[in-house]
Amino acid sequence: GCQMNVHDSERIAGSLDAAGYIPAAAGSDPDLIVFNTCAVRENADNKLYGHLSFLAPEKKLRPELEIAIGGCLAQKDKSVILEKAPYVDVVFGTHNMGSLPALLERARVEKRAQIEIKEY
Repeated sequence: GCQMNVHDSERIAGSLDAAGYIPAAAGSDPDLIVFNTCAVRENADNKLYGHLSFLAPEKKLRPELEIAIGGCLAQKDKSVILEKAPYVDVVFGTHNMGSLPALLERARVEKRAQIEIKEY
């Protein structure tokens, strides 16, 4: 993605770390997968939907697996994402990165996708 993605990914990791999440060990199955998307790069949407379709059978086998999509593409295509991948748990915008842990918790409790996009 773009330069902002690096910074935003660090912010996302920091908010998850502060909420008690720990990175999955290499080779193990994660409990959470977060995509930080970019709307500027060519084919970014195709790559995202390719990754999501790859995860569909995994999500069916492990419903507790959480999938979150953030960043510019998530902000731009929020409704398309859930249309193409209804098993996604959270869609969040660039101004909602710190809210990710709370959105994940709300998705678990309410058992439905959470979308939070604040535009400034």
